[in-house]
Amino acid sequence: MRGVLRLRRSEQGQVLVLIALMLVPLLAISGLVIDIGYAYFAQRSLQAQADAAALAGAQNLPDANSAVSVAQQYGSSAAGKNFRGNVGNVTERISTKCLTSVPGCDPVNAVVVDEYATTSTLFTKVLGIKSLNIHVRSTACSPCGTQPLDIMIVLDRTGSMCQDHNGNNDPACTDLNNARNGIKSFLQVMNPKNDNVGLAVLPPATSVGNRCATPDTANYNSTSAAYTIVPLSNDYSVNGALNPSSNLITTLNCMKAAGSTSYATAIEKAQSELDTHGRANVKKVIVFFSDGAANTGPSYYPSSSPYRQQPCHQGITSANAQKAKGTTIYSIGYDLNAVNGGANKCQAQSSSGPLESPSITAYQALSGIASTPDTFYNQPSAGQLNSIFQQVAMDIQRGASGLIDNDAS
Repeated sequence: MRGVLRLRRSEQGQVLVLIALMLVPLLAISGLVIDIGYAYFAQRSLQAQADAAALAGAQNLPDANSAVSVAQQYGSSAAGKNFRGNVGNVTERISTKCLTSVPGCDPVNAVVVDEYATTSTLFTKVLGIKSLNIHVRSTACSPCGTQPLDIMIVLDRTGSMCQDHNGNNDPACTDLNNARNGIKSFLQVMNPKNDNVGLAVLPPATSVGNRCATPDTANYNSTSAAYTIVPLSNDYSVNGALNPSSNLITTLNCMKAAGSTSYATAIEKAQSELDTHGRANVKKVIVFFSDGAANTGPSYYPSSSPYRQQPCHQGITSANAQKAKGTTIYSIGYDLNAVNGGANKCQAQSSSGPLESPSITAYQALSGIASTPDTFYNQPSAGQLNSIFQQVAMDIQRGASGLIDNDAS
């Protein structure tokens, strides 16, 4: 009996030893789980801070210096608004770059925020693991086509678009080609998955079917004239390249120039397309391009109508009505100092009529048509328009920053 008791006591001692031996790895595993869990929490916290910094910085693109400065203000460093002491010391690296996968890089279109931190361990020190390293990355772009847009381009295709700066005929229609290429550059920045774009012209066409015919000043006098010759559409681009068979691109390529200038009705018809076929709760934009002063108006208005007596002032009035609806208007003035019979002179009835009263220039009219001074672009001499249209496209999307990727390691 005594032997049996001694055996049981010996076995109990062995079990206690085994339990003690097992507790060590169990405690180590538990400690590792706790320390890794805290590191994961710190990592997610740091990722959210990096995302906030990247998005804030991207709002200021394409100004790289400003973007970096703002991102630093929202970063996780001790001076940043998102500093969290529970993460520990954070090292931050902020840079800008050009993402070729996103349209509209001039000169940069993305902010990259890298943040590094080290968390101290509590339980796994016994295993020789005194700290865990954390790295997160966030990349935000702007513009990056994340904001849906309905856009009507209004193109002046009057006779002066086939003249040089001095008013001499230009059979090559260099200015019209510059406008075509500029609009194509604009479309390359747009995202067809989100952005619908249409085209209105002045002078209008007699009908949509005759949109490629040579326009005439008399077309203004028809109440059925077609100003919107391409409705809002999104087939202008496929896989990042312009679609040469789309209605918008083929129409741009076939247009001819002739006739005189009238702003107001073209602006109104562009807005009508936005109202009729634009999407609900989507930002509406008109991009208005002209190379000269308005000097005519539709004859179906009385001769005393401001559409005929004050065509430049009426252009501003019509634009203001669309702005009141919430539409943003960008205007582009091109070669307004040309000497082809008074390109910058706003005149009643015709280019040979009296000056508008009160007096106004094409420069003043186009700047008044724009929503703000910042949405008026002026290219005072003839030349390529690609950069101007690209700037307008990027400005339309500015502020619509979005995360491209984020990476934690």
